[in-house]
Amino acid sequence: MKKANFVYSFVLVLSFFFLLNKVSANTINDINMDVFIDENGNALVKEVWQANLTEGTEGFREFSDLNQMSITNFSVVDDSGKTYETVTPWNIDATFNEKAYKSGINYKYNGLELCWGISKRGHRTYTLSYNIDNLITQYTDNEGLYFNFLNLDQPVGHVKITIHSAIPFSKDNARIWGLGYDGTANFIDGGIVLETTSSLSSRQYIVGLVRFETPLFKTTNTETRTFDEAYDEAFKDVERNNYSYEPSTYHMSPILFIFCAITELIVIFFPVLLINDKTRTWLLGAGIPNNRLVFGKSGKTLPKTSDIPYWREIPCDKDLAKAYWVCKTYNITTESTLSKGIVGAIFLKWIKDKKITVIKTKKGFLHFKDDNYAIDLNNIKSAETEIENDFLQIILKAAGKNKILEPKEFYKWSKKHYYEINNWLSDIITKEEKYLENEGLITRGEEKVKGSFGKIKTITTRIVDPSLKEEAIKMAGLKKFLLDFSKMPEREHFEVHIWEEYLMFAELMGIAKKVAEQFSKLYPSIYNQAEYDIDFTTNIIFNLIDDISVNCYNGVRAGVTAAQSHDYSGSDSWSGGGGISFSSGGSSSSGSSGGGFR
Repeated sequence: MKKANFVYSFVLVLSFFFLLNKVSANTINDINMDVFIDENGNALVKEVWQANLTEGTEGFREFSDLNQMSITNFSVVDDSGKTYETVTPWNIDATFNEKAYKSGINYKYNGLELCWGISKRGHRTYTLSYNIDNLITQYTDNEGLYFNFLNLDQPVGHVKITIHSAIPFSKDNARIWGLGYDGTANFIDGGIVLETTSSLSSRQYIVGLVRFETPLFKTTNTETRTFDEAYDEAFKDVERNNYSYEPSTYHMSPILFIFCAITELIVIFFPVLLINDKTRTWLLGAGIPNNRLVFGKSGKTLPKTSDIPYWREIPCDKDLAKAYWVCKTYNITTESTLSKGIVGAIFLKWIKDKKITVIKTKKGFLHFKDDNYAIDLNNIKSAETEIENDFLQIILKAAGKNKILEPKEFYKWSKKHYYEINNWLSDIITKEEKYLENEGLITRGEEKVKGSFGKIKTITTRIVDPSLKEEAIKMAGLKKFLLDFSKMPEREHFEVHIWEEYLMFAELMGIAKKVAEQFSKLYPSIYNQAEYDIDFTTNIIFNLIDDISVNCYNGVRAGVTAAQSHDYSGSDSWSGGGGISFSSGGSSSSGSSGGGFR
């Protein structure tokens, strides 16, 4: 171990020695960019640069391949509050004093540079303002944004870009991707935020790619290709593992480059293979996801099924959303089963509460089948919970003007609007976790983790109360009880309302039909009193609920498959739902193509 540590230290120092000449004397510590898009798709941009400057005469931002876009109204204000004088034309060869407190545009072939004088060395703050006309593009199918916001010739310690408009952006009206950097791309407070989680190197950049699901702007910037084609072009050099390795723009001899590359690989991977878990955390701690659930000593792994006791009561306060969260979080059943089960469970609840009814439909004069049933939504005005009301709005759109929902009708609608179903399923988790936080069952904390080379990273944690694991054990116990009650030597005493509640939660866990078949044989008197009978056999009810749930799920899957090459489903980064950014891609975009201090 001592020998391994010596080798590691030696290689680390040697690596730094060869890479020292890549460090610039000028440093840019932070860039915070605000991009406001007006109703015509034009942008007002404000950038705040914080830098420490020891050499050079000017700062600059280069843009190229702007096509139908244009950049105008450039101005600069420094940390003393002084507004810089606009000079036309700008002379990049002027002296330090000639450029002091002045700014201007240097026009180049296929682009331009926004320039300003350093004016005074040391720790400086500059606020740049300019307009980007026609930032939003109207593709043949959707409105979109595809732009390189920042691509400098030197590193930046931290970058945050906020894109917003008078219309709040969210996953309901937009899909977002961040390309070219290590960081995040999220919807925050009605805006789109692209932010780095580590220093932006001189070979990295920040490209924003946005697809708007509905028309939001009146842009005159049009393209003859589809957004899908722009997406394909942006992602052509992005791999699924989200890693990329590109040679540095720094020019060195081939032998030195190979040596440095091998050295860096040894620095990164050799110690990880040899050292203990604590030190490995020190090296790789920067990769730990932020805002994560922490389950404490009890963990989230449940006992074996054979060790779980039967549970006869309805857990989770009889709340379907809470039960959904518990089942998903503690892996009581599969995610696909839950996706179908929550739909069916809500329908069973509404039937029990007489909010909806099951009706027989006619499919034409010569149709003789006896299996044409649908759900009549004409009498339901609202539901009890926010999650149920959100689902109600979805199925009312799917049912159409007559408010009669048929299984195949729901399939067709779900296939076309799969993202609405997926967003709703994601919202169940998000909203339930907020509720659990309000109840004190999830508490927020912070954890400091040492990352590579001793860098401290603060992780936002959400600590899960052990009582939620107890609820999970009860849910697993209820599932075990419902599957096994017909084998028990002693008959259980049931009442009608308990039976109806059992079936709702059995439906959530994907076992309702099996439970109903057993129950009908053992308890026919109770079975015939249930609301689920509704003048014809309960088999019809459960077949219909099952058909609707499965058709919804299959419709979503079909919609995802149809768009799989563009990954517009779900809530992860590949889908455009937000999250982590991609460290490559977007090289075909217009916009920033250099800059820094010189």
